[in-house]
Amino acid sequence: MMRRPAVALLIGLLAAIIVGALGYFLLVGPKKAQVDKTQKEIESVQNQITEQKNTFKQLTDIKNRSAEFEAKLASLQAKIPQQPELPSLIRNLQAAADPVTGAGLPWLSFAPAEITAGSGSGFSSYDFSMKVAGFYSEVVDLIYRMERMERAIVVKTITMAPTQNILDNDYSPNLGLVNADIAAKTFTFATPAGGATPTTPTPQTTPGTSTPTSPAAPVG
Repeated sequence: MMRRPAVALLIGLLAAIIVGALGYFLLVGPKKAQVDKTQKEIESVQNQITEQKNTFKQLTDIKNRSAEFEAKLASLQAKIPQQPELPSLIRNLQAAADPVTGAGLPWLSFAPAEITAGSGSGFSSYDFSMKVAGFYSEVVDLIYRMERMERAIVVKTITMAPTQNILDNDYSPNLGLVNADIAAKTFTFATPAGGATPTTPTPQTTPGTSTPTSPAAPVG
């Protein structure tokens, strides 16, 4: 039979364990949960601060590069304008073919077609055709100038045929002059709304920058 002091000691030990457990669950446990919650809140705030810093850095970078972005936007708008801007297209093509400052070709006619909606591309296109006459090398020069224009132009086909008469002026067949029919297309963000009226530009009086005097390369 267990002695009374031993029983009292055991009871005291059990009571201490029970009090300790109650103290943990009633005092320490809630405090620990609160500390854990606070720690998570601190980590969340730190993550938000990091995100804000990254956003601020990105915005600062955009601000510092705004001139660069504006220049790129202007370049894209020049390549594909919001509206068809047919008059400016005609002026640019006339400048490219100009007998003095351009390729040196009389520009005989120009005819735009209807605007065609793109297939999911966000922009439309419209074809145009133009007729010029002169030396073969001048026609090639005009094509290069068209493809290097600020506005996006795609030359689709070129049909050339020998000629001895340009703007009612007769020339020797040995000069290698050609009539060239050029089919091309350009682009716009405008939606299709019908075609434009064909245009016949005021022709120059002579092919090239002067009266042809030497043969050009054979027409290929």
